[in-house]
Amino acid sequence: MSLTERKILLKREVKKILRLQSDSAFQDMINAGEFPRGFRIGLRRVGWFEDEVSAWLEDRIKESRIPPAGNNSVERRQSV
Repeated sequence: MSLTERKILLKREVKKILRLQSDSAFQDMINAGEFPRGFRIGLRRVGWFEDEVSAWLEDRIKESRIPPAGNNSVERRQSV
């Protein structure tokens, strides 16, 4: 996909996708390296590529569904 075909999201759009209401919570995620930094698209505007935000969100969903190490709940249910 070429650069001109990629959709750019503004902060309010990204926050809506992530269901965040707080600017400070969003900024804290960025500062902690938990969310990718945006890029300047003007003097006072920052943008993120929609496909990168979607990929980040999909990764978080996958990570949250991985059982923690040493979780034997499946084995216990099968042996009962």
